[in-house]
Amino acid sequence: MPKALTELFQLVEEGSLVVRIPDFSGSFEIDSRSDTLRRVLTHGDYEPELVNFIKNTLDIERDAIDVGANVGLFTVLLSGLVSSSSRVLAIEPTPGALKYLRRNLDRNDSNDNVIVFEGAASSSSGKLALKVISGKEEYSSISNIVHPSVRNESYQLIDVSTETVDSLVERWSLNPGLIKMDTEGAEYDVLLGSARTISTYRPIVLCESWEDELITRAGGSPDAVPKFFRERGYLISRPFGEEILAVPEETGRMSTRPRGAPRHRSSESRAAIPSTRHGEMREHKSEGID
Repeated sequence: MPKALTELFQLVEEGSLVVRIPDFSGSFEIDSRSDTLRRVLTHGDYEPELVNFIKNTLDIERDAIDVGANVGLFTVLLSGLVSSSSRVLAIEPTPGALKYLRRNLDRNDSNDNVIVFEGAASSSSGKLALKVISGKEEYSSISNIVHPSVRNESYQLIDVSTETVDSLVERWSLNPGLIKMDTEGAEYDVLLGSARTISTYRPIVLCESWEDELITRAGGSPDAVPKFFRERGYLISRPFGEEILAVPEETGRMSTRPRGAPRHRSSESRAAIPSTRHGEMREHKSEGID
């Protein structure tokens, strides 16, 4: 980040900005202290390779789930991509992010096909203590907060309701074809509460994954998430850095095609996986099933 911009953000104490993010086809109000906003202002986009992947592979006739929806960037994106008969479930537990999520759904006319669960996804129903950094809710976690960007930041503990993805899918009769989760080290716990959904509906799963050292410091096991997917017949790869891409084995290795080629809509998803930010495509090697 440019030095001048870094110094500017250090002076920000509160407030928000509304920014247009072309790749998401929408405008979003984001807390001025948020590192998400910093990334958008610095690069003019947000996770463009992941966005491109979703646009090229999403089965629009099935539902999508955004676990850790934060202020709603990917929720709004998915809402605009799925068909009129499909729905998007956004799961977000923090009051600060929920405020902007609701506003961004209104701002982008995305309420009609979005369900918001105001709570955390977990391995069981109940309550838990969530660590929240005010203004930087994207780092909120039930685990130890160990991300280098906020390692020395103070946080609050708040009690939030928890529910399993399995029970939410049943509650709203969803047929998920894609699950995206970003829960700051709690991904394995979320997956345990999604086991029936993953076995029954076989969705593509995009799951945040840290370096082994950070996972261990957060109280987790680096092998837990990959093992979970392999035991359920999924191929896994890491084409997006911190994201694990998990694809049902029966779908096979995901094919690639140039950006801008016709999009195929079927139950067999196809992926265009970019090897660079400039659109050059390559086939990404998947990790086999143990």
